[in-house]
Amino acid sequence: MRSPYGLRQRKPEWNEMEYQFHNWYHFSWLSGDDLLQSLVHSLDKAAWALHDEPPVRAWGMGGRSQCFGPEYGDQFDHRAVVYEYAGGVRVYGFSRAQNGCHNDVSDHILGTKGRCDLIRHRIEGETNWRYEGPGCNYGDAEQAELFASIRSGKPINNGLYMARSTMLGILGRMVEYTGQAITWDQAINSKETLAPERYAWDAEPPVKPNEDGTYPAPIPGVTKFV
Repeated sequence: MRSPYGLRQRKPEWNEMEYQFHNWYHFSWLSGDDLLQSLVHSLDKAAWALHDEPPVRAWGMGGRSQCFGPEYGDQFDHRAVVYEYAGGVRVYGFSRAQNGCHNDVSDHILGTKGRCDLIRHRIEGETNWRYEGPGCNYGDAEQAELFASIRSGKPINNGLYMARSTMLGILGRMVEYTGQAITWDQAINSKETLAPERYAWDAEPPVKPNEDGTYPAPIPGVTKFV
């Protein structure tokens, strides 16, 4: 839950493609939607806790209630997605990018014997535990591990779980945009593409502004899953 990412005002010398590239945070074909920019990090942690196995299906909701101007592109400003896993486990993801609202970034795992606060490194319940060791810069730590693995001849390959985490975000965007319950297999086999016909400064972007300068956004229950 936070404010919108940086907004770029249109300059007279920019054509439509240039403007959208400069304001890429707010166009789904460039950023993947705010879910894939922000909430996906929490989904990635949830996937890790569930051994990176994909869910069976997802459903949810989303829309706009504040961010309507042309500078906000074609994305939603709030969303809630439920991922259902085999065995009955569920992951609940909530995200909002609006000004003047309560902000919160947190990740919680709830179990039968207690709860874990991932951000605060704490477990409470049948067993109470809190990490009290040294801190680190996670960016430095992951780079150190990567280089060490290469030098040892056993390079780390995170390709599968990174792809699955990204797909969790894509599935979430699909259900919030369409308003439908969509299975993992349906999403994997979807024919949807957000890409333009070609990439060039003089190319036509896949999303065009309306007469008033705003951009058409998906409508749950109307926008179709393909």
